[in-house]
Amino acid sequence: SAQDEMETDKPWERWDYSDTSTLNQHGEKIRDDWYDCGENPGWHPNVQYRRKPEIIKVGRHEFPKPITERPKEGTMYWTIESDGKNGFYAERYKWRQNGEDESVIQQGLAHLTEEAAQAHADVLNAICRGDIE
Repeated sequence: SAQDEMETDKPWERWDYSDTSTLNQHGEKIRDDWYDCGENPGWHPNVQYRRKPEIIKVGRHEFPKPITERPKEGTMYWTIESDGKNGFYAERYKWRQNGEDESVIQQGLAHLTEEAAQAHADVLNAICRGDIE
């Protein structure tokens, strides 16, 4: 974007692109494969672009910032769960625009990838173990 170009001489480093999707056996989109833009993107109409997620750092640990925008109904997302004895872990749900989904967004626990949610869970587990300086 123009703002990125004013702030850095490598604005493409702030963007990811995707031209593929992974579907489950029911034809539902379960994940997009996102890649770093290695150069200034061409903004092709058949390619999706997104600003890279912000990173939250806690000590030497980090995880992508949880989403704050509500996804489209039916979108698969991951949140943080805990069963007490095994600590925190990522769990997949389908966005249904109900009170539970809304609560997850407001608590800052929703992610669009399993990797992001698990990184968040790993940081929470590190805090509980006292591994955070």
